[in-house]
Amino acid sequence: MVARRLSQEVKIKGFRPGKAPLPVVEATVGSETVRKEAIDEVLPRAVSEILESEELRPALNPELVSLEETEGKVEAEVRVALWPKVELPEYKGRKIEVTNPKVSDEELGVQIERMLEQFATVEEVDREARERDYVSIDIEATLDGEVVEGTVAADLLYEVGSGLLIEGMDSHLLGASAGDEFIFEAELPEGFGDRAGELATFTVKVNEVKERVLPDLTDEWVEENTEFETVEGLRAALKDQLEEAKLQAVSREFADKAVDTLREQVEVDIPEALIRAEMDNQLHRFVHRLEEYDLSLDDYFQSSGITEEAFVADLRSQAEISLRTRLVLEAVAGAEGIEVTAEDVIRLVQALAVQSEKPEEFIEAFRESGQELVLAGDILRNRALDAVLAAATPVDEEGNPVELKPREVEAEIVDGGVSEAPVVAAEVVEEEE
Repeated sequence: MVARRLSQEVKIKGFRPGKAPLPVVEATVGSETVRKEAIDEVLPRAVSEILESEELRPALNPELVSLEETEGKVEAEVRVALWPKVELPEYKGRKIEVTNPKVSDEELGVQIERMLEQFATVEEVDREARERDYVSIDIEATLDGEVVEGTVAADLLYEVGSGLLIEGMDSHLLGASAGDEFIFEAELPEGFGDRAGELATFTVKVNEVKERVLPDLTDEWVEENTEFETVEGLRAALKDQLEEAKLQAVSREFADKAVDTLREQVEVDIPEALIRAEMDNQLHRFVHRLEEYDLSLDDYFQSSGITEEAFVADLRSQAEISLRTRLVLEAVAGAEGIEVTAEDVIRLVQALAVQSEKPEEFIEAFRESGQELVLAGDILRNRALDAVLAAATPVDEEGNPVELKPREVEAEIVDGGVSEAPVVAAEVVEEEE
């Protein structure tokens, strides 16, 4: 009884806590307060009972639309956010084409060359400059006949084709020889304050052309510069590293394609309000990440060159993908009879805590956050994803099965979303006193 609870909370002269009759309580706190407290206490329970009896899945807290009182009764109209129902397409027995994870001799050769480049030297050559050669240059820029401060350099070593200095300069350097000099116009790059973007005249003189020289790959070189003793041992180790990296990449590709192709088969109308709610969630998370680097959303727009309109469009697209993915995976969880217990949540929290710098503080912070249901949903969708992957076969472009490593269970969190849906009218409820 609301009146009994109020009589315990409010000190009423002449009565012990909880013993004051209703008329005295109403006279003390006001009948409107008693009525409001009764509605606030009864309405959520009534809505919950209706949702449960109708087997409806709320996604957001119910919203009170209207409230009318007649003859001691209260009639409420409540808008409840519901997850749309999904007709789950067939997800078992599918073949998902993925990249072949085997490492080719060409890929291994590229990796070895990249390693050797770290030990490369440069030597002067008597020929025209080629892509990836180095040139020693003198450079300066003038604007309205005056030398621009900060643009003058002598014997600057520059990699041809890198595009790291002045836009358009590489096209002049390609084919140039020692002693050549050329003049061209280009905009001053960022870093020149208010003058950045102004059209300046650049004068460049080529002093030397140099090529990179890689060391010879021999057992002696390997033993001297690596942890291995022979070329064969080095090649084997690099191949193992490449295979491990490719397996991880192809495993992610398999998971992405398995979910993407399944999601694309689902036809479901997601209410606009749900999309906007998920957009708000994603925007909040993105802004929070920016704030960790002392950046604002305006800073991001300015540095990235992305317009607000393009950002919002992408945010909407990602929100729809997130919502549809969540719907599909939860439908799979239902079809597979997947459940999550409180013990499952505790085990995952403990596992995550071990990875943190202060496990005890991590666990305490989680308890205070009230995110148990959120984490349970993440576990549920991860297990559903495992079921989707177990029901499909990765194959190469020729249709041959590809063996991949099992995904680490619950090692990553599958994004979910929030939702809202049609209006649900609550039954007429008597005001509790």
